Amino acid sequence: MYGYHDLPVDVEEEGISISMERVGERWVYRRKFEGEEVEKLILGTEKCLIINPVEPLNTPKEITPNLLIEFEKMLLLGAGEKQQIFLTFPVEIGIFISEKTNKSLEILDVLSLVKQKFTLYGEVSNGVVCKYWKSRVYTSPPSLNPLEEGVMELTLRNTSSEWVKISKAVFNAYGMKLYYDGDVFMKARMDILNKNSAETSFELLSPDGERKGALLKDRRARKEAFGIYGLRKLGLVPLKFYMGWGL
Repeated sequence: MYGYHDLPVDVEEEGISISMERVGERWVYRRKFEGEEVEKLILGTEKCLIINPVEPLNTPKEITPNLLIEFEKMLLLGAGEKQQIFLTFPVEIGIFISEKTNKSLEILDVLSLVKQKFTLYGEVSNGVVCKYWKSRVYTSPPSLNPLEEGVMELTLRNTSSEWVKISKAVFNAYGMKLYYDGDVFMKARMDILNKNSAETSFELLSPDGERKGALLKDRRARKEAFGIYGLRKLGLVPLKFYMGWGL
């Protein structure tokens, strides 16, 4: 389902039906999923449809740009140590319309196959609302349904002089960079400042799509996904997340 689709198009997978057909002087976009039907009209001629994974923070509506991943089991990391782990994260499916001539892009639709859950990170009085996800901790990339879940390669770096316990990580959607080709993938890091605080951020893949690292030798060239938060990013927005309410 993911990728570029010339019009007209009619695709169906995992109970999702997406089509776009010419009716007179306009295109008609239709999407059906779990009893919900969406229909939109698009004017013009030279168009193509792009379907790719997007940041998991757009459904059921834009409530927060923050994603909290809780680890199924707590981790302990020694002072000054650096380790790489793999987590899962929820995937949302974005449908974009693009001009073939000037490559301008617009989001048409977004949906998710996974259940939505939210939580509060921090204190009740001044904490932040986050999309919630719970993940096992893996030593190698798991095999997942790319329409539902993606793989996050997370590098943990303990910059403190003491052992730390890590049970969760919080990320900012404005910095997310998703890639896809058979699976959905993103690469992140968590710099631990002390036992109660850390800073998270995302990293780019190399230009040829190679994912470097001792544990991961996959050299498939992945496509960079178009992000909804990336399209709406105006001016200066924080790309990192400071975790000041515990790990």
